[in-house]
Amino acid sequence: MPENETVVTEPEVVDGAKPSDELGEKGVSALKAEREARRALEKERNDLAAKVKEFTDRDKSESERMQEQLQELTQRATQAEREKARLAVIAEHQIPKDYQDLVQGADEDSLVASATKVAALIAATSSPDRATLVIPDEGGHPNLALNGDGIESALKKALGISS
Repeated sequence: MPENETVVTEPEVVDGAKPSDELGEKGVSALKAEREARRALEKERNDLAAKVKEFTDRDKSESERMQEQLQELTQRATQAEREKARLAVIAEHQIPKDYQDLVQGADEDSLVASATKVAALIAATSSPDRATLVIPDEGGHPNLALNGDGIESALKKALGISS
């Protein structure tokens, strides 16, 4: 049976006499007024219970919304902290812009290890032993003479001989 439905029962008949016989006309009207007041109070109680439930549900949904917003902001803050740590390691190891995407890691130790490897790779590919001779008027590389220092340093490098 639903909460807001009230059951009205007829008064019991005892020995063929109804309670209305005992109460009189004023008693019966008072009894009817009491029953009407009870129905009105039950209706009001049910309405108030519905309003309380509505407020509770509204607060609950507001709480859930705030929880989602907190989770999103926490995720963004964590992502920003990771990017800050990555950029700090890149700046510390002086990684050029073209190679910054190679520096990756979940924590600072892995970022430092990655940046160290990238810096070593860059250092290995840009060795100062390479002859960068340019003929000023022509803009190209000259053919090296067989007895020049360029040939000697290229041979030492190829053979793994240190100077």
